[in-house]
Amino acid sequence: MKKTKEKEEIVDNTERKTLDQIQKELVRAGYIIKRASELSKEAKIPTGVFALDWVLDGGISIAEGGHRIEFFGSESCGKTTFALQVIKKFQELGKKCAFVDAEQSYDKEWGEKQGIDNDNLLLIYPDTLEQLGDILVKTIPQVDLLVIDSIVGMIPEGEAERDTAEAQMALSSRVNSLITRKIYHATTGRNTTIIFINQIREKVGVMYGSPMTTGGGHALKHMYNTRIEFKVGKPIDENDERIGLELKLNCVKNKRGKAYRKAEIDFYTNGHLDNAKSLYYAGIKFAVIQRNGNTYEFKDVKAVGESKFMEAMQPKDWVELEAEIWKVMK
Repeated sequence: MKKTKEKEEIVDNTERKTLDQIQKELVRAGYIIKRASELSKEAKIPTGVFALDWVLDGGISIAEGGHRIEFFGSESCGKTTFALQVIKKFQELGKKCAFVDAEQSYDKEWGEKQGIDNDNLLLIYPDTLEQLGDILVKTIPQVDLLVIDSIVGMIPEGEAERDTAEAQMALSSRVNSLITRKIYHATTGRNTTIIFINQIREKVGVMYGSPMTTGGGHALKHMYNTRIEFKVGKPIDENDERIGLELKLNCVKNKRGKAYRKAEIDFYTNGHLDNAKSLYYAGIKFAVIQRNGNTYEFKDVKAVGESKFMEAMQPKDWVELEAEIWKVMK
């Protein structure tokens, strides 16, 4: 009992420091300390692709700590093309962009079709995962946008040096765990956007639930602020020729906005993304476009039939339609 009373007296006599005093001491020691109210207001950069902006809840978030986004899905489902659209937008705003081409598959001509200024895009070719980690630490503070295609395409040094037949369990995951910590450190106090392009894998022996997962280990999943799944929908054919695909976007995680949003967009093999069609369906869904039977109306535009209405819409009308959709959703 006596010892308990002595402890209570010590606690009572100890002067508790104010938050201001704690902050000053920690800042003096060289730590980055802020009040929550001092965080800069989060801004959004629309990418110009409505389907992507919709699932991102307004666009790319520009906030302290950066916006770490994963585009994942099967092969040939539009992941890299959508990442290029983000690069295009950032370049239009005069921002610095870099592309880590781990798979060495960047197509200069396809980039030009997507509106990329290749003269102002830095391509980086790391040999190993460890090299990638060092490059990220040096590059993140220098650029506004970094696209990594893809992190699972990189090989750890230990794996590169050993025999193919020699087993080495979960080496990539362990290295990726270290890389995530490096990224957290590099993005502290900065607003760099990082887009990771990832493929899905099938787990062996899964009896219940989906066997599909993304490679690279669990640390990466925790690091992403936003995760968007890409899926291929219905094919688009013309005269017995495949000219495009319907792409489905599903935001399965979003700490920079509303999660679980879904969108669809038509993607053509010539590189065209049918933004107008996505806006049209959103306009119908949120009653921004008035529909009476087979008659469609938006402000001064009125036409009978879906195709006639879309033909009557001018570029300025689509801009106004998108603005009205976002107003309804606020």
